[in-house]
Amino acid sequence: MKKFFTLAFLATFCLGAMAQIELGNIKFSLGEGKKINPVTGKIVVTFPDVKGVDDPTATTFVLEGNFSDGTGFDGVEATFADGVTFDLGEYELQPSTDYTLSITSVKVDGVELAAEGGYQLNFKTRGAERKMSWTFKIDEESAAQIIAEAAANTEESTDHYIDILKNGATTHRYYVPARNYEEIMLPDGTALPMTEDLLFKFGNKAFYVGDTQGSYKDLIAFNGKGQYMTIPDCQVGDVITFYANRATKGNASKPTHIQAVDGAAISPDGLESLNGVKDSVWLGSSYANYKFEVQVAGDITFMFGNCLLKTIEIEEAQEKLPRNYNVVAAYTPEGGEPVILKELVPKTEGTTGSTVKVNYPYWLTDAEGNVYTHGTKGSEFIESFDLVNGEGDVTFTINYSKTDYTGVVYLTEGEDIEGAVLCTNGNAAIRSSMGKSAYVAEDTKLVTLQPGSYKIRAVVFDAAKTPDYVCTLSKGEGEANEIYLSATATNWTEAESDLLTFTEATDITLKAGGGADKGLDVIMIYASEDAPEDPEDPTSIKSIEAIGADTPAYNLAGQKVNKGFKGLVIMNGKKVVK
Repeated sequence: MKKFFTLAFLATFCLGAMAQIELGNIKFSLGEGKKINPVTGKIVVTFPDVKGVDDPTATTFVLEGNFSDGTGFDGVEATFADGVTFDLGEYELQPSTDYTLSITSVKVDGVELAAEGGYQLNFKTRGAERKMSWTFKIDEESAAQIIAEAAANTEESTDHYIDILKNGATTHRYYVPARNYEEIMLPDGTALPMTEDLLFKFGNKAFYVGDTQGSYKDLIAFNGKGQYMTIPDCQVGDVITFYANRATKGNASKPTHIQAVDGAAISPDGLESLNGVKDSVWLGSSYANYKFEVQVAGDITFMFGNCLLKTIEIEEAQEKLPRNYNVVAAYTPEGGEPVILKELVPKTEGTTGSTVKVNYPYWLTDAEGNVYTHGTKGSEFIESFDLVNGEGDVTFTINYSKTDYTGVVYLTEGEDIEGAVLCTNGNAAIRSSMGKSAYVAEDTKLVTLQPGSYKIRAVVFDAAKTPDYVCTLSKGEGEANEIYLSATATNWTEAESDLLTFTEATDITLKAGGGADKGLDVIMIYASEDAPEDPEDPTSIKSIEAIGADTPAYNLAGQKVNKGFKGLVIMNGKKVVK
């Protein structure tokens, strides 16, 4: 929302038998002392409280005056409904210069209405080129100023930087004095260079410039909800990218989000506000790019809640054209050419200026049974690519790394198992390979293994704070032939069986189990020559000491048991007698 400078005056006159006209207040669309782009900027002058005008859309007024460099204007006419717009690009103003706009005459039907002395607006032009990026890495001189003032300021104040010690007095958070759609200023009265030209609105202890070291270094932090920042000189179609992270895990009363005010920008993958416009994004638990496309030219204001912000990038609007793309997963050996492992998205027609998002698998294998990986525990398993204008089709590549696993004979995503039901609760659609985990309601055969020695490795998903899911497979009838892969951490556990040796063809079956918040993410079976811990029963061990007494234990029904439980239990995927 723009703030207006108001100069009150009353001017009246009588045009023959016409009714008396009262101009009321004059308003400038630019605030007193504010900055504006000298090429694209516009200043609108209106009389919103005019009285005695029957039809503001038909009645006009005429302005005369000048800019402080001597550039004059006369006969500038507009209706009371629209106001006079000064397009600064027509007046050849210089960048980074202080100016005064003086209005010396206001006439209606040739009758002078200007108050004695006229009306003035003081402003400053920005640099010759509009700023397209900000990196919030504080310079040493600015940091020294802030630290010195914060150290000297022994009392909390809205006028000075405050040093709030965190984490046992080892981390410094330098809270910035309150702002009201103003630039962030240093103690010496100059603008903080890393945030120059950005306008902020926040209260006391609501915004800080982070730490000079540690995890909060090189960022700005919106501490709480309802903080605002205005980005100047945006053009319709511009794409604004925030590289941001949440400060805390949010909820309805403590949102972690970025929202464009008044729908002035939209996020194609964002959330809908009450007005039905996708003008906000919810921040994830790791740094990511959040994009907004500008819908209205001018200064765009965003609201932030519990947000850590490292950079802002603006890409100029581009013509939206159809362009084909595909997405592949590839591995590049040292000194060699990329080898395509899998086409994740076939040839698809997209629109330039958009962002292509694709889920990817945690594991992939090649024809020789080598295993490759991309992403880690806690990843969202989504890659994003910007589709820009260019010649011909474009291929986006997700680069995989080679693992030590070889001899893979079976690899599948949980959701690709026949009859599998998707997990829908918790972070199943976020923290899982391909954005999916699944379970089976009936025992389901996975594969027939030929004679040999193998290991089964899988990622099991359990959204519970105290996970208790046990993914059970079998290699024959009875409990003695069951294989247990237990969830030991929330969301993601990578578990592996002991060595399995078969002298004849053997079916591996996934037993029924799991639910909406727990299931199998991805599973692979690979040939192995590791020696089993117990040749008679590779899925059992003889002593609890080999596992560790503090490892969570489960009964054969998959229920967690306490340390005093006696009998056969599952610990770390192995059978243990307590």
